[in-house]
Amino acid sequence: MGAIGIGTLIAVIGCFVGLAGWLNGRDKKILGDGEWKGSVNTKLDDIKSSVSGTNTQLDKLGGAISTHEKRITEVESSTKQAHKRIDRLDKIVDDKN
Repeated sequence: MGAIGIGTLIAVIGCFVGLAGWLNGRDKKILGDGEWKGSVNTKLDDIKSSVSGTNTQLDKLGGAISTHEKRITEVESSTKQAHKRIDRLDKIVDDKN
């Protein structure tokens, strides 16, 4: 084997070593990307379930507010009637004095 044959052999071996390194790096990158995508999907699923739970709570809160609105209206009406009775009693008391 001459100098050209040895140089060619070293170049071919170098190409195979480089190719093996590139393939190994590519596989690690693909694996890392898959893990990253999996963690992002998990986090997104957690956020989605949290938002869904929040929407359910908001719906319940809306129903409670509606119920309170009706009750407050009834209390205001009752209070108005009580004030009218108190005013009448004040007139009666003032008239006697």
